[in-house]
Amino acid sequence: MNILAQELKARRGIANYVPKRRVIIDPFRHQPRPPADFEEKYLRRLSEAVATIHRKERINFSREELYRVVESLCIYAKATAVYTNLYKQCEAHIQSQIASLKDAKTVVSGKMEVGTSTAESDEMFLTKAQMVWEDHCNHFRIIRSIFLYLDRTFVLSNPKLTSLRGMGLSLLRQTLMSNPHVLQHIVRATLTCIYRDRCGEKKASVPLLKSVLDMLEQLEIYSQVFEGVFLTGTQNFFMAEGMRLAPVIEVPAYLEHISKRLTEEKSRVEKYLAERTRRALVKTIEEALIAKHTETILRRGMAKLVEANSTGDLARMYLLLSRVDSLVAMKKSFLAHLKVAGIKIVNLGDLTSIGKKPQDKLTPQDIKILEEQELKVVPGLLAYKSRLDTLVKEAFGGDSEFSYALKEGFEHFVGSADYRVAELLARHIDKFLRTGTKGMSEQQADISLEPYIVLFGYVQSKDVFKGFYQKDLSSRLLEGKSASKTAEKIMLQKLRNICGAAFTKNMEAMFRDITLSDDIFEEFRRAQANGPVMSTPLPFSVRVLTDGSWPKIDETPNINLPKEIKECHKIFEKFYLKKHKGQKLVWQYPRSTAVLTAEFPKCGKKELRVSAFQAAVLLQMSDRTEPISFDRLCGVIGVDSKNLQQTLTSLVEARLLLKSPPVPKVLPTDLYVTNRAFKTNRIMIKLEQIRQRSRRRFERREVQEQVIADRGVVIDATIVRLMKTRKTVAHKELMSEVVKKVRFACTAGDILKRIEVLLKREYMGRDENNPEIYNYKA
Repeated sequence: MNILAQELKARRGIANYVPKRRVIIDPFRHQPRPPADFEEKYLRRLSEAVATIHRKERINFSREELYRVVESLCIYAKATAVYTNLYKQCEAHIQSQIASLKDAKTVVSGKMEVGTSTAESDEMFLTKAQMVWEDHCNHFRIIRSIFLYLDRTFVLSNPKLTSLRGMGLSLLRQTLMSNPHVLQHIVRATLTCIYRDRCGEKKASVPLLKSVLDMLEQLEIYSQVFEGVFLTGTQNFFMAEGMRLAPVIEVPAYLEHISKRLTEEKSRVEKYLAERTRRALVKTIEEALIAKHTETILRRGMAKLVEANSTGDLARMYLLLSRVDSLVAMKKSFLAHLKVAGIKIVNLGDLTSIGKKPQDKLTPQDIKILEEQELKVVPGLLAYKSRLDTLVKEAFGGDSEFSYALKEGFEHFVGSADYRVAELLARHIDKFLRTGTKGMSEQQADISLEPYIVLFGYVQSKDVFKGFYQKDLSSRLLEGKSASKTAEKIMLQKLRNICGAAFTKNMEAMFRDITLSDDIFEEFRRAQANGPVMSTPLPFSVRVLTDGSWPKIDETPNINLPKEIKECHKIFEKFYLKKHKGQKLVWQYPRSTAVLTAEFPKCGKKELRVSAFQAAVLLQMSDRTEPISFDRLCGVIGVDSKNLQQTLTSLVEARLLLKSPPVPKVLPTDLYVTNRAFKTNRIMIKLEQIRQRSRRRFERREVQEQVIADRGVVIDATIVRLMKTRKTVAHKELMSEVVKKVRFACTAGDILKRIEVLLKREYMGRDENNPEIYNYKA
C-alpha cells in the first residue's frame, strides 16, 4: 500500500472526518471570438470618450466601462491600435491648443526686453498658457485612469514606448518646439513679469509664474529655453543697477540693498523658479552687485564705517565680500585705514599737528597746545585699540586675518613714532601708577595694566621705554608716590614676561633697595632713641641705594650745603660704615628733597617743599638784595651748569626768583634776584611738580644719549660674536645679519659707525685683497 493510501485510511478513523474534494476546470475546447464589429465599435467609443474629455464635457459611459473596453481590446491583441489611435487623437488636440496661443507679437532673444507688450497682455497670455497646461494635466490624468490597463501592460512591455503621461509631455514638448514663436512668447512674457516685479512696477503673480515654469520644467526644456536667457537678463539688470547705485548712494544703504536683493531672489527661487537655478542666480547677483564694485565699496565705505564704529554695516560688508572671495581686498583696505588713522593719533602733540616746522619759532600758546595734545596720544591709542578689538570680534567674527591686520597696523604707526610713543607710554604708566591704582585689588590692577602691556608690545624701542620707565620708577619709589606696590610688582612681572629677566633686573633691585633702606633707617632711628647714635640737628631721613641699579646721575660732591645738613650726613655715615665695613657712601643730591620755611613780605610765612638744588639756591639767595649772575651762582653753590639751569628755571617759573633779561634762554651773564613781591594764598608750596615739568626735556636728552650708548654696546657685541663665529664675513652679509640679530630698529649708519670703531680697536680688519670683506682678529 502506498503512503497516500495509508494516510487516507488513518484519517477515516477520525470522527467527523470529511475528505477533500478536487475541482478540475478544463479549458474551452474552442477559443471565444468577439463580434465582427468589436474592434471598430470599441475604438470609436474610446475616441468619442477622449474627444469628450478634451472638450471638458461629461462622458456618456462610466470610467469603469471604458476601462473594461480598453482591457478587452488589449486581451484580443488590439493594444497597438488603441495606442496609435490615442496618440493621434492627443497629438491633434495638443496642436490645436498650441495654435490658440499664436497671437504673440514680440520675441525675446538673449536678453530681457519689455517689448511692445503691456503687463496686462503678458499676464493674459501667460494665463492662457497656464490654462492649456492645466487642461493638459487634467486631461491626461483622466485619460490614464481609463487607459491604465494599456499603460501597465502593452506600454510597459514595449521599451520603445513611454508611459501615457510621458507620451502627453513628449507631444506637448514637440509641439512647442515646432512653434518657436509661441514658446518664445511664453519665455518673454515670463521674463517681463519678473523684470517688472524687480523694478517694483507690478508685483508678479506667483501662482501664474509657478505654473508656467513648472510646465517648462516638466517638459524638460527649462534649462534649454528659459534658464540661460533668465540669467543673462538678470546679469544685465543688476549690472546696470550696480553701476547706477554703487557710486551714488551711501555704502551702508548699498550693502543693505544688496542683502535685500539677495533675499528677494532667493525667495523667487522658493516661490516659482527651479531649485537648480538658485546657485547660478545668486552667483550672478553677487558678481554684478558686489564683485564688480568691491573697490568702490571699500574706497567709499571702509574708513567711514570704521571711524563711525558701525559694526553692523561692517559685518554685512564682511559677509557680502566673503561671498565673492574679496576678503583679502577688504583686509588690505582695513589695514590701510588703520595706518592713516593711527598716524594721526601718534602725531598728536607733534609740530606737524599744528602746522609747524622744526625751524619755526613756537609761541607759549603753541607750546601749551602741543603739551595738551601730547597727553592725548597714549589714551587715544588705548581707546583706539580697545574699540578696534571689539570691532574685529563683532563685525568680522574674530577673523584671524583681520586680527593680524590690526596688529600689523599698530606696529606700523607706533613704529613711525617709536621713540616718542615709548616715552609717552612710560610717562602715562607713571601717572597711572601714581594715582590710578589706589584702592585696587590685585586682579583689578592686573586687568587695568593689561592694555598698557599690549600697547608696549607694539613698541620696538623697548630700551627707550625702559630708560624713561626706570627714571619714573625711581622717582615714585624715592618720593613715596606709588599708589600701590602690588600694581608696581604686577607691572614689573608683565614686563619681565615679555622682555626677560635682564630687562627688569635693575628695577627689581630698586625695590629690594627700598625695602633694605627702610630697615636700615629704622635701625638708625632706634639707635638714636636708645643713645648709641647722636641725634641729628634737623629732622632727617635717608635712603641707601645700590650703585648701578638706579638711573645714573651726575655727582655733585662740591655742593654748598648748610652745616646742619653736613652734620646729619656725618652722623649717618658713621652709623652705617660701622655696620657695613668696606663700603662707601656717595650722597646723591639730585635725588634729595627738603622742606624750607620762608617769610615773604607780601604773604607771610610759607612752607616750601623743594629739591636739594632748589634749597641750596634759595638759601644762598635769601639774604641777598643785589642780583647775582648765573656764572657766579654756579660757583657759589657748587652745582654744575646743567643742573643749575634746571633749578633756576623751575624757581623762575614758580615766581620765587626774578631773571634778567626775562627770556627762556639761560646765559652765564643772566642775573637773578629774590622776588620780594611774591604772593600766594597757599600755605604749602610744592616745587617738585614744577621741577619735573622743567626737567622733561633734559631727561629726554639724557635717555636718548644713554640709549644710543647702550645700543652701541649691543651692536658691538653682535658684530664681534658674528665675526668670532664665522671668522670672515662680507660687508653686506654682516650688515643684514646685525639687523636681524638686534631687537631694536637700527639704521645702516648706526652699524657703520660701530664697524669703524671696532676696526680702530682692532677687533676686526679689512681683507687685503677685498675691502668689502672683514676678517676677525683674535
